Amino acid sequence: MHLLLLFFQFKAFVSTLKEKQETRVGIVDLHPDIFRVSPRIDILHQNVVWQQKYRNVILTKQLTRAEMPGGGRKPWPQKRTGRSHAGSIRTHQFIRGGFSKGVRGPTNFFYVLPNQKRIMGEFFLVICLCTALTIKLAQNGLQFVDSLNDFPENDPKFLFDMAEERNWGYSVLFINDNDKVGSNLVTCCEEYPWFNIMPIYGLNVFSILKYDTVILSIPALKILEERLLKHMHQTGPINKKFKYIEWKERILNEAEGEDHPKWSPFV
Repeated sequence: MHLLLLFFQFKAFVSTLKEKQETRVGIVDLHPDIFRVSPRIDILHQNVVWQQKYRNVILTKQLTRAEMPGGGRKPWPQKRTGRSHAGSIRTHQFIRGGFSKGVRGPTNFFYVLPNQKRIMGEFFLVICLCTALTIKLAQNGLQFVDSLNDFPENDPKFLFDMAEERNWGYSVLFINDNDKVGSNLVTCCEEYPWFNIMPIYGLNVFSILKYDTVILSIPALKILEERLLKHMHQTGPINKKFKYIEWKERILNEAEGEDHPKWSPFV
């Protein structure tokens, strides 16, 4: 029994950002239901495709004959000319005419993914987000730090050298428990677009797979485990009724004050 408990205990090292070299300051316990699940690549693919599709918007709008300027006069008489009948030079058979069945944008490809697939996975077997975290941890692409506010310098070269020293890869995503991070780390990440900072409520499957290394702070790890375990073991209904009027003000003010003068937002 004691060996069985030791088998299910899952731990990881905790490092700090105070020094350029990796310095381990402790060990954190990881929940096996989140970081040691059986990978379901099919559900992971469905979630990634869903995220890629709802981000695309087609803004092309092809004009019809009624929307084209000019073309009010009949180009030639109806009969006795040997030509086909035409009532306007803006119909689709003319060179500068409108489109009969053209693209009418803006059009998006958004569709609502079922909550069972988005959170729990098909037939409630595995969580899609836990699958991404498990794969990332198995590939040594998931690191844990004590805090993101202890970054010592505001020199971007220091962060670049730290990533080279710790073998983080080409792109790094820092996850914090809230949207308030130390100014030193923010200044360094602004110079390199492949370094990004994200609060825990914005964590998603596409971002986990996009970056080579994901760095989680310990407060963010606690919030992540608490929320995922709550979804896994809740007893109430999963598909709750959504009323837009209750979330309208929050949705419209979601990105307030996040416009950057230099870099465009990306996930």
